[in-house]
Amino acid sequence: MPPAPSRPAPSLPLPVTGRPPDLSPAGLARHFGLPDLPDRLAAVEERLAEAIGGDRSPLGPASQRVVSAGGKRLRPLLTVVAAATGDVFDDRVVDAAAAVELVQVGSLVHDDILDDAATRRGRPTINAVEGVNHAVLAGDYILARAAELAAGVSQEAARLIAVALGELCEGQVLEMQDEYDPGRTVDAHLASVRGKTAALFACACRLGAHCAGLDERTTEALGTYGQAFGMSFQVLDDVLDLIGDEERLGKPTGNDIASGVYTLPVISALQGPDGAELRQALAEADSPAAVDRAIDLVRRSGAIAEALATADRYADTARRAVAHLDQCTAGEGLARFPHTYATWALQTLIDPRHLDRPVAARD
Repeated sequence: MPPAPSRPAPSLPLPVTGRPPDLSPAGLARHFGLPDLPDRLAAVEERLAEAIGGDRSPLGPASQRVVSAGGKRLRPLLTVVAAATGDVFDDRVVDAAAAVELVQVGSLVHDDILDDAATRRGRPTINAVEGVNHAVLAGDYILARAAELAAGVSQEAARLIAVALGELCEGQVLEMQDEYDPGRTVDAHLASVRGKTAALFACACRLGAHCAGLDERTTEALGTYGQAFGMSFQVLDDVLDLIGDEERLGKPTGNDIASGVYTLPVISALQGPDGAELRQALAEADSPAAVDRAIDLVRRSGAIAEALATADRYADTARRAVAHLDQCTAGEGLARFPHTYATWALQTLIDPRHLDRPVAARD
């Protein structure tokens, strides 16, 4: 999928007004027209716990702690709903959904090692409690359990998981190659996002389509949907790292700048009139004060509004990819979900201190 087309961004006040969408299991059931969706998602949670094994393995307790920390579970949700567009829900769908979530969790354990992160989703990381060596093995253990579940679904499911995991690793390496580089390009950043984040969302949707036996055209459409949703999701996540509420996010903000990962808003702001000042702040980002200064410069540059417009374009690409599935309520819900999720994120995860004025695009 090519990058979202570039065009001037509108002024986007934050947050979107009104009551946030309900993304609880019951709210998602209404959104997708699947009354038993909470039960389906609960079945995935049970399978996750069974796969890790708890005390049956020396790596079980630490692994179970990070798996049970929760999170939005968007990837297994998309697997379940993609399968529902073919009116299928069975043990294979549960296993596939659990497998894709375990890939996500295992990769996060490894990310925490690379970032030397102390917390994740509001809980201590494995590397912070049991140590780096234990965390490496626990991440591998979680990924192995994902592979086992996928292999039990089918050879094709195992292949989809393996391909996504390879793309995830490649995306992470692309990100690491550009660390602390203020000359990082938008194209380089988006290539990293496509591997590091979007590939697993695409895999989640393809797994659901595979389990439901959907035709090739629909499977490709769902894969495109997942990739575009993943791109939108990551751009939103990058924005929240700059203006999000740490308690609601369950992780520190400003971490990308502090660790030398320059995302879309930062790259755009570096090209603006305050680019030289921002470059200097980034060079001193081992200081919390410099990180705060860099974030303020990005906010004042208009780059956050531009990033949100990019996220919106990716969300629209996702919507259009599955527009032909509107003959069923699950398909209709999928088409609406990228914008629904973005609205929820903007209304619930932004730090109130950043809402004193609109985040407007540069003139």
